[in-house]
Amino acid sequence: MLDAVHRSLGPLLPRGSLASLASLLGLVGLAALAPACAASSSTDGATGVDDYTSKKGKLQLVVTVDWEGRDLRDDNLHAMQDLHAKFPQVKIVHFLNAGYFTKHGAVASDVAARMKSAIEPGDEKGLHIHGWKRLFEAAGVTFRGTPTFWGTNLDPHGNECIEDCGQEVPISLYTSDELRKVVKLSLDTLEANDLGRAKSFRCGGWMAKPNVRDAVAAEGLTYEHSAVPTVFLQEKVGTMPLYGWLDELWKGTTHVSQPYAIATATTGLTEVPDNGALADYVSTQQMVDTFEANKALYLQDRKKNVVVSVGFHEETAATYLPQLEAALTRMYDEAKAEKIPFESVTSEALAAAQ
Repeated sequence: MLDAVHRSLGPLLPRGSLASLASLLGLVGLAALAPACAASSSTDGATGVDDYTSKKGKLQLVVTVDWEGRDLRDDNLHAMQDLHAKFPQVKIVHFLNAGYFTKHGAVASDVAARMKSAIEPGDEKGLHIHGWKRLFEAAGVTFRGTPTFWGTNLDPHGNECIEDCGQEVPISLYTSDELRKVVKLSLDTLEANDLGRAKSFRCGGWMAKPNVRDAVAAEGLTYEHSAVPTVFLQEKVGTMPLYGWLDELWKGTTHVSQPYAIATATTGLTEVPDNGALADYVSTQQMVDTFEANKALYLQDRKKNVVVSVGFHEETAATYLPQLEAALTRMYDEAKAEKIPFESVTSEALAAAQ
């Protein structure tokens, strides 16, 4: 969500085969087993026979990446490619940002090629929006430079905005009608560059207030991934306005919060809590602790799916992916040892709790 907005503030302030199963069960027909077996592959964690055949539920892993719209450096893109190579079973939910395309002098074909270099078949292409001045103006919306996440102000005519600015401006400052223009432009731009048309969304700074949710729902998105446990953010942004805004907006969201239905002015969304936050804000151990807590929730009722969400930013991937990779290794090893069905999924596999 927020990566290196301000470099002076640090990087965060401003990725058993069907036959063998049948032989184990013998009397159970292959056709009856197909749906359960299809939910996991031999490379995607442990497949406990009892879990898949009689319990049905799974521990679902959601790995996300926020593309902030600032830059597409080689080291970060290579780190994301390495994540795919190390964990080919992991499907990544990419919240893509059209802000790269509106940068001064951007060549769309080059931008698209660089973005595609870090996306694999099976990954999800979602949408991410920060308050970039050039992006909002390209959508015909007048830029607002204050307030910011950090309590500072931006002068739209100042030196800091000559190239572009606004990453730290909450998009919830804008009306739903204004935001619809930016959402539509973003969706159209990404689709025109062969980057799909998103059905999922995460808001810059997690600031998806009702007017933001109204806008994305009205433009056809169905999954919203911005709810976040603010406890993970307190150490790095606890003294800044952003923390207070998020604490109020997502009050009650914890590291075991699960997908739920949320109403908008038009149609409903499935809210998918970012219950493990992003690697810029949490340690390897904290990510594993989130996995453990959600595993315990799953073990209370194995008939239900339980989601654990972790992630990172494109702009700081080279710095923070090692700790996410360490956490993923521990999660998969533990799931295998305990014969817990652990499956990497994208948004379409997630269901809101009833």
